[in-house]
Amino acid sequence: MDVLMTECLGKRITRQKRLLAFIFTPVNDSVDLFSNLYCMHIYQLMIGVGAARAGNLTFMVGGVEQEFDAAKELLTCMGSNVVYCGEVGTGQAAKICNNMLLAISMIGTAETMNLGIRLGLDPKLLAKILNMSSGRCWSSDTYNPVPGVMEGVPSANNYQGGFGTTLMAKDLGLAQISATNTKTPVPLGSLAHQVYRIMCAKGYAQKDFSSVFQFLREEESL
Repeated sequence: MDVLMTECLGKRITRQKRLLAFIFTPVNDSVDLFSNLYCMHIYQLMIGVGAARAGNLTFMVGGVEQEFDAAKELLTCMGSNVVYCGEVGTGQAAKICNNMLLAISMIGTAETMNLGIRLGLDPKLLAKILNMSSGRCWSSDTYNPVPGVMEGVPSANNYQGGFGTTLMAKDLGLAQISATNTKTPVPLGSLAHQVYRIMCAKGYAQKDFSSVFQFLREEESL
């Protein structure tokens, strides 16, 4: 459900003065609490099921602040960070902004690692250098896309588990819709969207989004 749909549904239910209570659990980590109801969009963070089990999710919440206060105790049982973002729709907005940046940084990390490897650098050494330098980011130091660099991440397991390429393409599509509606230039976000759409068409749909490294390696061999 995108930001505009979230806002529209919340306003419609509020106008009809209906009291609803339900939990909807799609694919990421924003929460929207509507006026006169709890409508929680509880999503797994990009690091996947492991974070949910460990209670390390981050929740971005939009809605009536009093309802946020009522729900916060429940959310803190599942997440280490619970952030109130403002009115209905802002939780979704924060989510798609975060995921657009994540996609861009993951592609950049994958390109950088691939270039370094082709220049003769050891991938573990290159990752170490990046992570002590200005190029450091979450994709390089916590979720590195190169097999053999880190343990316990999808790249160490043939890109199984984690946050699927299809889901990333979907969130980037929502970001594009929002950018169009707000007349916001997002050239890198648009390019990232196209990369992940191509990946979905080429057999990477069910793999973790960090498989963009594998995608780039295969593309260069064509």
